[in-house]
Amino acid sequence: MKTIIHIGQHKTGTTSIQHYLQDNRQKLAQSGFYVPAEIIGYDDPSHWILNVYSLAEGRFSPKKETLVKQMPADYFLYLEAKLKHDLERIYAQASQVGCDALIWSNEGLYLLNSEAEYRRLIDLFAAFTSEFEVVCCFRDLPSYTKSYIHQLTKSGIPLSDDPDSYRYVQPDSWLFDYARKQALLANVFDQCTFFPYDPQDNVKRFLEKIGVPGDGTGTYRANVS
Repeated sequence: MKTIIHIGQHKTGTTSIQHYLQDNRQKLAQSGFYVPAEIIGYDDPSHWILNVYSLAEGRFSPKKETLVKQMPADYFLYLEAKLKHDLERIYAQASQVGCDALIWSNEGLYLLNSEAEYRRLIDLFAAFTSEFEVVCCFRDLPSYTKSYIHQLTKSGIPLSDDPDSYRYVQPDSWLFDYARKQALLANVFDQCTFFPYDPQDNVKRFLEKIGVPGDGTGTYRANVS
């Protein structure tokens, strides 16, 4: 079973891609690609719990910050066991319907920033898959920087002076060092697919890159900025 992990990045039509994948689950399954509808009870089109789990202790994303405030402290102690138990169910379902690849998608995975964090992600799937492909789209740097900062501001998320934070947006931020991000992913994943953002129809571009047939992609336009 192959595992395809779509990382994003932010502001590259990721939400549109995720909605397309969910809306076309049955059609994609007929082509051998299984898209999980939910994981440990979370049915958001973005598989954001993977980001929350993979981040190192003391590192955060918007979703992790929200969970820390909402959930009891022992929530994170049992998260790994809950995820692995549910992944066993999901991969079994994929096999039962004749799929040989699963697609996971979450822009928050772009906020992982070390080999250890990405390997923690891989280890979560180790018992269920032996082949990984990571797919990451990169928007041209000036517009990505502007759009990402706008999204933080719009969401009421304060900027940070901590260079390790996802809220640090100075020119030297790791968020904007594409060469480093690509090298980091290449060091962890056997197969990496990187491609430039297509503002006209990035859903179609994404599907082409992973070899998935798709139509009607141009109607998916969410969170555009």
